[in-house]
Amino acid sequence: MTLNAMTLDKIVPRVASAGSEDLWDISSIAALVRVFAESYLLFHWLCVETETTELWDFRITALTIADNRARYRLTQEVEGEPEPSEFTNAQENLAKHLDTIGLFHGLSPQRQKDLRKGAKSPFVQDDVLDRLNLDRGMFRRFYRYLSSFVHTGTVSFFRVEEHGRGNGEFNEYEATMVLGCLHFMIELLQCVVREMRRLH
Repeated sequence: MTLNAMTLDKIVPRVASAGSEDLWDISSIAALVRVFAESYLLFHWLCVETETTELWDFRITALTIADNRARYRLTQEVEGEPEPSEFTNAQENLAKHLDTIGLFHGLSPQRQKDLRKGAKSPFVQDDVLDRLNLDRGMFRRFYRYLSSFVHTGTVSFFRVEEHGRGNGEFNEYEATMVLGCLHFMIELLQCVVREMRRLH
């Protein structure tokens, strides 16, 4: 998160005027802010909320299973190899460990099955948002807007000419949206700083 914020600081334009020689690129700024927002939610879920050893053990084990599954899929898609025995053994051992954790047995049978396989992430953004002192509606609206640039949604390229953007030069639309991104980022940074101070 720190490096992400430092990178953002490097690329945010400093001069908001027609004479600015800064590079105006809302897509890159939006992508960085979105990554930071997602990282913050995961940080809160994994590092701040895990006040008991059992909860930490459950979350890190479930996350490791999902991580192993994702890494295997990437390798399999590139190399076309069947599941290697070391991967299968690691997943089975992690799944067995999940079965020893009491919190795991409080979940629905379907959720347990998904977590054992690593088919779905144990980290659910909306669940975390419900427990944070953030305006969920505001967060979701802004996150959706930022995501339209990350996934090249219609918002990212429709009306480019109309708004005078897309050429890296100053324009009112990007100046307004960069400011919005920074306000959102500052709110998240304040949350991160408060939580890191509490942890230490």
